[in-house]
Amino acid sequence: MGKEHVVSFAKFLHELQKEWRFHQQGGTSYRQKTAELSLEVARKVREVAPFLERNVAKQTVSRLLPGLDHHRVEDVAKMLHVIAKELHMNATLSDEVKAYIQQKKGNNKINRI
Repeated sequence: MGKEHVVSFAKFLHELQKEWRFHQQGGTSYRQKTAELSLEVARKVREVAPFLERNVAKQTVSRLLPGLDHHRVEDVAKMLHVIAKELHMNATLSDEVKAYIQQKKGNNKINRI
């Protein structure tokens, strides 16, 4: 199975919607708009693969939203890329690595108390 099929588009869209809702709850207007534009681009593309590579993500955003300035293109592409890569990484981690991460998270909680 190719890496583009490891994460479903539905899961990717769900995570983008969570990000959008998060920014609606007190994020800056700039971040709110970035999250909104990220959702718009993702809905037009309807797949995750273009966002797994940073440069392809930038090209895709530029092509679909040609009126955006360079900084906004960078930020929208970054949001799409970071979420896609995080989902892909989580989907492909071995069980041993997942267990190690959970153990470290547990230790960090204990150390903070």
